[in-house]
Amino acid sequence: MTHEASLNYTGSEAKGDGYYGSGDGVHTVAFYLQNYLGRIHLEGSLATTPTASDWFAIKIGASTDYVEYTSQTTETFASTVIGNFVWLRARVDRSAVAGSPTVYVIADHGQVEKVLLNIG
Repeated sequence: MTHEASLNYTGSEAKGDGYYGSGDGVHTVAFYLQNYLGRIHLEGSLATTPTASDWFAIKIGASTDYVEYTSQTTETFASTVIGNFVWLRARVDRSAVAGSPTVYVIADHGQVEKVLLNIG
């Protein structure tokens, strides 16, 4: 996934360990954030051709399915998750940002520069 000038969006699907039939299910995902404000989600699917209802949340927060930034943050955040996911995707969610913004402004909301996935 790369930056998109939008408040909320879902990145394109990336092939997971299960796509290749690997057995260990180890996935490491790195999120590169610049002045980011909002929530970052990671979603997976076990379907070979997933539909909207095939996606489920993967826990990447300490006690949640997401990582939330309530003040603008620049960092690279990495998470290792285990599962025989066929597909993975990241999702940007700013619906919980204070003031309920309706228009994306890079100076106010920052960006996800990129998301990288390593499997195996």
